[in-house]
Order: sequence, then structure tokens, then C-alpha cells
Amino acid sequence: MDRKGYTLVELLVVIGIISILALIGIPAYVGQQTRAARTEAFTNLENLRLLEEQFFADNGSYAPSRGVAGANQPGNDALIRAAGGLPRFSPASGHSYSYEIRQNANFTSQAAGSTATPCFLAIATGNTGSRVAGDSFMIDCNNNRNF
Repeated sequence: MDRKGYTLVELLVVIGIISILALIGIPAYVGQQTRAARTEAFTNLENLRLLEEQFFADNGSYAPSRGVAGANQPGNDALIRAAGGLPRFSPASGHSYSYEIRQNANFTSQAAGSTATPCFLAIATGNTGSRVAGDSFMIDCNNNRNF
């Protein structure tokens, strides 16, 4: 009798190996997606800082405070790009973060609750329902950052 096929034990061993690989691979994949989403915030904050510095060089002051732009406030990218603001700020669609600019603020004034000499604070806040909900990253005119 020449039987061909797999035994139940062999199938269980294969299922066990696949399960172990999935237990290792899925969290690593999710972590990589979170790191990629955070890179969006880092890049856009750097871009906002450079645009603010360019605005300062052209006008002698930083762009006025702007409301939040991002997926939590659909269509509000115009708040940052508005006339008198930063028209060249255009983050990619499908935001994971919302962005805000505060005039006359920096890391020191945020902690002390006072206003600073002319400066700005650009803030990226993770949108609700995204992998980065609750994340908050900031950069100011002195290139102080929390990322």
C-alpha cells in the first residue's frame, strides 16, 4: 500500500511555524507604518520652519498664527496657505497629522505660559482614528524640536 499525503502532525507543525512567523511579522509591519507616518510630521514641520524663515527674511516678521490644517479639519490647509501666510505649504493629501502655527511662541514660552520675542511654534498633532493619534511634535524658530 503506497499512501501519499501529509499526516495530521505534519500539517499541525506547518500551521505552528506559520503562526510564529505571523506573530513576529505583523507587529513589525505595524511599527514600520507608524514610523512612516511620523516621518510625514517631521518632514512637514521642517518645511514649515523653512517657509517661516523665508517669510521672516522677506517681511521682517513671521507669518501670522494659523489654525489647524489636516484631516481632522478637512479643507483647512488654506488656513496655513492663506494670503499673508505660507502659500507654498502643501502637505500631501491623506494627512495623518494636523498642523498649526502659533506666532510669538516657542518651547520656552509654552512651558512658562508667557510670550516670547518674535518667534513661532509649528505643531503637528496626530489625527484621531490614525495610527499616530495622540502624537504631538513641535519645532520653533530656534530649531528646537521634540523629535
